[in-house]
Amino acid sequence: MFILSVLGFFRGFASFNYNIMNNKNMNKTIKNNNDLVITSGGVENNNALVLWGTNLYSTTGERYTKYELSIVKLPNNIKSVMVGVILSDGHIALHSKGKNAYLIFNQSLAKSAYVYFIFDYLNHYCQSYPSLNTRYNTKKPSSILRIATRSMPCITELHNNYYVNKIKTINNSIYDDLTPIALAHWIMGDGTFSSSVILCRDSFTVKEIILLINVLMIKFKIKSIVRYHWKKYPRIYVCKESLPKLRLIVQP
Repeated sequence: MFILSVLGFFRGFASFNYNIMNNKNMNKTIKNNNDLVITSGGVENNNALVLWGTNLYSTTGERYTKYELSIVKLPNNIKSVMVGVILSDGHIALHSKGKNAYLIFNQSLAKSAYVYFIFDYLNHYCQSYPSLNTRYNTKKPSSILRIATRSMPCITELHNNYYVNKIKTINNSIYDDLTPIALAHWIMGDGTFSSSVILCRDSFTVKEIILLINVLMIKFKIKSIVRYHWKKYPRIYVCKESLPKLRLIVQP
């Protein structure tokens, strides 16, 4: 279904008017959101209709009103990235001064390239750039990069679906939410490789791990089994014969 991002359109249109009024070289071509090319002679339609979510731009440094926050939604491709982040090392927290939630994603400096790769997708929902922080839950303090979205109703919807009493949970909706994009980010954020791919989601229960294994098998025909880490934490071990199929699914 092709729809236009209303908020992005009006913000882009206002920016276009400002650029035209203040641009001395009126023959200069201005590219707006990669879907319209604006010239001094008007608007040239390269792709009059674009898939919602592919023309979103960074809104870092901007402040949204409550009404603007209420109409911002998650396109499927962005939701898939967020679901993959939630399945790995990301988490959603409720804002202490409001009813809405925000997504947080922390990674070590060694994974800074991946952090900015994620931020390139989520910057439409972030007010600030990734920040450098210090983590103290190890023997030595370590530096991490943190991405945090705004507190938004669309993030609250994800929180309500994946959290019960502030504990991350998995329910039957994961069948629809676990897309190839989500699976790829789950592996990149929380996967390891020895003789095969291991998904190290130590905070999930055995029942939730079995549910995820069933989804991998039924939806993607990927065979996997449960293996315990330190005889305590259930993890997903992808069977070797399913690696070629897994690679075809997530590599694009």
